[in-house]
Amino acid sequence: MKNIISFFFLISFIGIVYGFTNLDSQDDDPAGKQIFVDSKCVSCHSIEAVGLTTKSKKKNIPDLSDVGTRHNADFIMKFVTKQETLNDAQHPMAFKGSDEELLTLAKWLESLKVSEEEKKVE
Repeated sequence: MKNIISFFFLISFIGIVYGFTNLDSQDDDPAGKQIFVDSKCVSCHSIEAVGLTTKSKKKNIPDLSDVGTRHNADFIMKFVTKQETLNDAQHPMAFKGSDEELLTLAKWLESLKVSEEEKKVE
């Protein structure tokens, strides 16, 4: 009987520990990164600093690893909703998510500030 109770507590303990470690791993990626992937931005853009690479065969694919050094969240929101231009051109695809998702995405992109030196190391 003691063996059964000990076994039950051991299994319960392992389940609890595994459950908490699994919760932590789900929060590793920021919400903005998930929106970037879910919105299929990665079909045209790479963010090599966070491990996102596009499968597009187009040339001159923008790597957004340092986009936050050039643009703030307000500009990014306007650009991806075609309210602003960059180099006299609008973004090819208008963002189709909610306003909350747009803000989350723009703030996350603004936080990407990989320097040229860091890019060369990678």
